[in-house]
Amino acid sequence: MRKKNPADSAHYATARNIAVASGVFSLIVAALLVVNYIADMSGLPEKEAIYSAQLEEKKALLKQNPRDEELKEEIRRLDLEMRQNFFERKAFSDRGKYLLLIGAAIFLLAAKKIASLQKPARPKPRSKDPFIEEKRKRQARRAVGVMGCIILSGFLALASLSRLELEPPSSEEAVAPVIEYPTKEELQQNWPRFRGYGGLGLSIHENTPTAWDGESGEGILWKTELQLPGVNSPIVWGDRVFLSGADENAKEVYCYSLETGALLWKNPVENVTGNTGEKPRIFEDTGYAASTMACDGARVYAIFPDGDVICFDLDGKRIWARNLGLQENVYGYATSLVFYRNLLLIQYDQGDVDDDLSVLYALEGKTGQTVWRTVRPVAGAWTTPIIISAEGGDQIVTCSDPWVIAYELEAGTELWRADLLDTDLAPSPIFAQGLVFAVLPNETLYAINPNVRGDATESGVVWSKDCPAPDICSPVSNGELIFLLGGAGDLGCYDAKNGELIWEHFFDDIFQASPSIAGGWIYLLSEEGVMYRVKAARELQLAESTSKVDEWVRSSPAFMDGRIVIRGDKNLYCVGGDEKTGQ
Repeated sequence: MRKKNPADSAHYATARNIAVASGVFSLIVAALLVVNYIADMSGLPEKEAIYSAQLEEKKALLKQNPRDEELKEEIRRLDLEMRQNFFERKAFSDRGKYLLLIGAAIFLLAAKKIASLQKPARPKPRSKDPFIEEKRKRQARRAVGVMGCIILSGFLALASLSRLELEPPSSEEAVAPVIEYPTKEELQQNWPRFRGYGGLGLSIHENTPTAWDGESGEGILWKTELQLPGVNSPIVWGDRVFLSGADENAKEVYCYSLETGALLWKNPVENVTGNTGEKPRIFEDTGYAASTMACDGARVYAIFPDGDVICFDLDGKRIWARNLGLQENVYGYATSLVFYRNLLLIQYDQGDVDDDLSVLYALEGKTGQTVWRTVRPVAGAWTTPIIISAEGGDQIVTCSDPWVIAYELEAGTELWRADLLDTDLAPSPIFAQGLVFAVLPNETLYAINPNVRGDATESGVVWSKDCPAPDICSPVSNGELIFLLGGAGDLGCYDAKNGELIWEHFFDDIFQASPSIAGGWIYLLSEEGVMYRVKAARELQLAESTSKVDEWVRSSPAFMDGRIVIRGDKNLYCVGGDEKTGQ
């Protein structure tokens, strides 16, 4: 009997056809992926740059003409085109990779089958049964047909990528993707961080309350008992007041209604990845919740001295949490959070000048991932940075022993530094008349030009003034004058242009809360809960009466339209008139 040649078998022919088809299919898919990649690398950056430039131009025009429907429609179209291009490329790459993997796998299986059929086999008598022969032929045809369907489906999938379409955004949501962070106007209307917009202690609202009494309840809209202790200041966004509380055993974040004082939600801060469970070393007056939170209009952020950073949406849903490592700070961590557009900025200063422990972090607000991280040659401090606009772009300005340092915000690159400070720093810097004002406690007020570069210790200092500079309270300015409030009650008024002392006044009280300006008046809140008011002017003018919440206070108040929110040692207060008139 003639020995059968494996190449003559139906199985061999089927495997061979499948191998050829899958091999050709895989080569075509691979070639298309390579062509797509080369096209992206050569033309994509330029194309995206064009789209971005066009969008930026349209967004700038929209800010000037917010009611221009034609302009909004053009922004929708550009946004849709950008998203379509992105998802088409992503879908092509993702599906192409899977198809290539499937094609290669089928090719390898077919090749393996061919190799096994080519091995010498014992001769078997050829079956004379016509039913068996027909069955083998049907199996071969079925296998080829299945493979053909797979290949055809693959080509159809690739072809469909060129027709990928996205639904355009509705008119209600069309502008939202364009502006991913709050506008300046929104930030000024709210109180989103320590000392409000820019960290300057300035309120744009004119109808600020002027009289209330905690004992009688007059002028007190509501009073809510706090659950865990903390000295962080309240922040406000819309109808929501946020603050945090903590002790040795627990950490919590709270959200209250601005209108009623009702607790809308509270959430524990626990199960944070990276937290070792080790307790931080804290100073009793600082406590476990000294850092003021921040809100960007979509999310709220909180930080604690054990290194836990956590993010919630405005309804209390936990979005992300991470740990930056246990703080090494003599008095405990008290620096407050700052945000810039989509970035959460954390001045995490600790240790001594030469320890390389201090770091400035920029985290992506939506995810908590590190965007950039800059090591700082400074010791631990309790100051909070500010964001300023200067020549060449925006900067974040920090104050820690011994440097005032400014960084650009895209990558955290240092712009300038000035060796002006010393140990135990608490007052934060401010920005007015194009100058940065920094305080060396009990000694000097400095005015610094932020447009210098490199070492600005001499070249950047516009003027300096030896004075009883505050050791805790941060300065405040109306743009023309700088006001310094010492802890022992000494208030000084200085000319922002040259540092000249205009007037002084001494209060028989102790202060830790930083002063604010609202409605043309400086609001000064003492430890005893007494609110003094002084006209923010060149002539000293004191308000005829004072107000009081009748409770120990160390946190800085938040100013809203017709409302002031004050955190006491035991309670949270909201003061104001019934119709937000300030009367």
